[in-house]
Amino acid sequence: MSEKETVTTEQVVVRRSPKFLTFMVVGIIFGIIAALILTFAFPNNSEFTLTQIFGFMMLITGTIGGTLGLIFALIVDRYYSRHVTTVTAQKTEVTPD
Repeated sequence: MSEKETVTTEQVVVRRSPKFLTFMVVGIIFGIIAALILTFAFPNNSEFTLTQIFGFMMLITGTIGGTLGLIFALIVDRYYSRHVTTVTAQKTEVTPD
């Protein structure tokens, strides 16, 4: 049985882009670390326990950290969008004859 090979050539644009979810998760992790530091940086309040303070701080700083991570990812994406490359790609299709 013979095979038929078809080769097509076309110009494609290659561009790098960041993974937005990764930047957001790293921002949230930094926010949680900041919440841990802020929880123990201030004197203890008798109205709330340390666990409650950490939970509140984690919600606030985690949200801020995730937002800052996404903003940073947008800046990186904007930088990489200026550095695009056009290359020639060959697509080979093999079909049974």
